[in-house]
Amino acid sequence: MALWDEVKNNLIEWYAFTSDKTTEAARIGSRRWDKFGISRDIERQFSELGSLVYVGLKEENDDVLSSEPVLELKRRIESLEVELAAKGEEIDDIRAEYARAASAGGEDQVVTPEAAGTDPVTETVITDPVLEVGAEESAILVEPIIETGDDSVDQADEDDKKEIKE
Repeated sequence: MALWDEVKNNLIEWYAFTSDKTTEAARIGSRRWDKFGISRDIERQFSELGSLVYVGLKEENDDVLSSEPVLELKRRIESLEVELAAKGEEIDDIRAEYARAASAGGEDQVVTPEAAGTDPVTETVITDPVLEVGAEESAILVEPIIETGDDSVDQADEDDKKEIKE
C-alpha cells in the first residue's frame, strides 16, 4: 500500500504546484491585459494630442501648446503612464511573491508528508528502464500467456519470446 500512498502524495504535490502556477499565470495575465488596455488608451490620447497640435499649427495658432485641451491631454497621458508603471510593478510583485513561495519550498501552500505526520515520500527515478520481460519493474507491458493446449499457438508464443530477448 506504500506505493499508493507515494502516488497520492506525489499527485497532491503536483496538483498544488500546478494550481499555484495557474493562479500566478492568471493573475499576471490579467495585469498584462490591463497594461495592454492602458497602452491603447495612451496611444489614443497621443493621437488626439497630435490632431489638436496639427489643427492649431494649421490655423497658425502660436499658443497651441499652452491651450487648455492640449494641457488636459498631457495630464491624462501622464496619469495613464503612472497607471501603466503601477501595473508593471504589480506584475513584478506577483512574480516575486510566487518566487518567494517556491524558494521557501511552498510549505505555506502544500501540505508535506512531514507536516501531516506521515513518513516522508521518497522518489525512485528510473534512469535506465528495465527491459526484461517479466521483471518486477519492467518497462515492457506483457499480456499473460493462456495455455490452450494447441501446440501451434505455443510455438508462436515461443517465437515471440525469442524475438523480445534478441
